[in-house]
Amino acid sequence: MAQFTPEQKEILQANPFTLHVDDNYIRFTVEFKRYLLEERAKNGTPWKEVFRKAGYDPDILGESRITKIVSTTRKQAASEKGLRETTSKKHAVRLKEKQSDKKAIRDLQNEVIHLRQQIEFLKKIQMLKTLEENEE
Repeated sequence: MAQFTPEQKEILQANPFTLHVDDNYIRFTVEFKRYLLEERAKNGTPWKEVFRKAGYDPDILGESRITKIVSTTRKQAASEKGLRETTSKKHAVRLKEKQSDKKAIRDLQNEVIHLRQQIEFLKKIQMLKTLEENEE
């Protein structure tokens, strides 16, 4: 399977059915997996056309990747756990890091707000002292 180019990754990631895409792999939402199987079962739509209808360019994905996606999705559907969103361990770690980065940013933003409030308070205290000294 060919690696995705940066442009292809951008196109694939823009699709709401895409859970994650990296250089080699694409992971899909449960909604897409359901759509994939239902569209084929209801209408007998060819696999490439199902992908096309869902907003994916089959040429970007490639025949072997489409075959693997369909096979994996069918196996999941038949399994005890059913359809699910899967991620690699590497991706799970990145998601966790991204979440902790977002929390760190949020914490820093809150700290900046608090420090600005303290500065304004100190300015007001300084202004009051200056006014009191001028009155004496």
